[in-house]
Amino acid sequence: MATNGMDETFTSEELMTDVIPSSLPDFPVQKAIDLAFPELAHQPGRLGKIHFAMWVDYTLEFPDEIWEKPVDEETTCYHYIYYISNEGAPPAFVVEISCIDDVWRVNNYTLIVTLNQMAQVKTSMRVYSREKDWERESFIKHLNDEALQRYDEDRLEEARTLIDSAINLKGSDSAYLLNNRGLICWKMGNTEQAKRDFLESIKLDDNNGDPYFNIGLIFLDESNLTEALHYLQRAVEINPCDGQFLTELGHLYLELDMEAKALTLFKQAFATNSSDAQINFHLGYYFLYKKRNAKSALKYFRKGLKKEPDDQFALADLAVAHWVTGNRKKTVQIHDVLRRSSMLMPYTISRLVYLNMVMENYDVALHYYKEALSNEDPFEPEWLHYNAALVYAKTGRREQALDILNLAVTMGGEAVIKRALAEKALDIVKGLSDFKKLVKTQTKRKS
Repeated sequence: MATNGMDETFTSEELMTDVIPSSLPDFPVQKAIDLAFPELAHQPGRLGKIHFAMWVDYTLEFPDEIWEKPVDEETTCYHYIYYISNEGAPPAFVVEISCIDDVWRVNNYTLIVTLNQMAQVKTSMRVYSREKDWERESFIKHLNDEALQRYDEDRLEEARTLIDSAINLKGSDSAYLLNNRGLICWKMGNTEQAKRDFLESIKLDDNNGDPYFNIGLIFLDESNLTEALHYLQRAVEINPCDGQFLTELGHLYLELDMEAKALTLFKQAFATNSSDAQINFHLGYYFLYKKRNAKSALKYFRKGLKKEPDDQFALADLAVAHWVTGNRKKTVQIHDVLRRSSMLMPYTISRLVYLNMVMENYDVALHYYKEALSNEDPFEPEWLHYNAALVYAKTGRREQALDILNLAVTMGGEAVIKRALAEKALDIVKGLSDFKKLVKTQTKRKS
């Protein structure tokens, strides 16, 4: 089937007419051309077929319609039509292409100036219509927009159905649709399908940074830092001015203890988008949890919250930073603001478990712990269990503390054991034989 994307370009110098007998009407005489193009009637000289040869390439590249006409078992003709004035009506320019044994040639071209001539070139099957193609593309865009709307509303099954329909209609040129389906699948928890969609999107269009960025974030979530680095670096190479790309790659550099590179990227991100609060929040997180420098963290969280005052993640970490610096009053104020939020995110709930544990609001801490476990994907479950174990230990419930600590060690391994051994509040369980077995078992796993 012919399409409007020809594999080779035909120039006027390369025209090979009459490879097979042409089915096009004869080129019109001067009088007919004058009637069809009155604006050319007063031009000096006579217009003939050769003067329109320069229209061939444009018509092949931007046809309004393509009609296919089989000639014999080995030969097919295609009429590429460009409507000069009104869609579907003369005057029009037609280029006849012959395809013999997969060899394409310009066979002939002509001007169509009457309805009878137009009917003569449309006796075959229409295989392309720019107008129909535009309608189809508009419908695909509508499906995509509706799918993204459902995605934002967490109506993910509906979003998946809509985006699947769009991909089926679009066919092989579905790079941006596959990227969007990857986002939907990722949000549905189907990360393997999301990866496949992002990789297929990259295969179809490797100059779009979005699928590189998205799959990089998946690998970052999975702690596969090597793969995450590869894809996030490529995303930044493609879009070096995208603040989000720069910020996430900078965050990864911080995870890899490549502070100099990270700070360079954050400066780039500030330069391209100074209003992006996430840059400040990433730096605040880094100084609070990686560098153990709560005062510097406070500075960055405050700057970011001036831009996005309702960001739950930043507010939760700001409360932690205030607690570390000894400002209990500020911690309580922020804690109360978060508690009044209509919907808490898993990250925020995790921080509220910790804050209520250290503030000795033990019942509240356990309430948030149970709420966190009701989520399909709680944030850092090993530390959720660990903080809950501390609550049980501090309230004298050592059996429950040991049971929950066992869950924390199962999910967090050596890092949890190391912190537990240094935690005085857990002295209540350290003398138990089951705790010693837990430590011994983890040591064997490590070996």
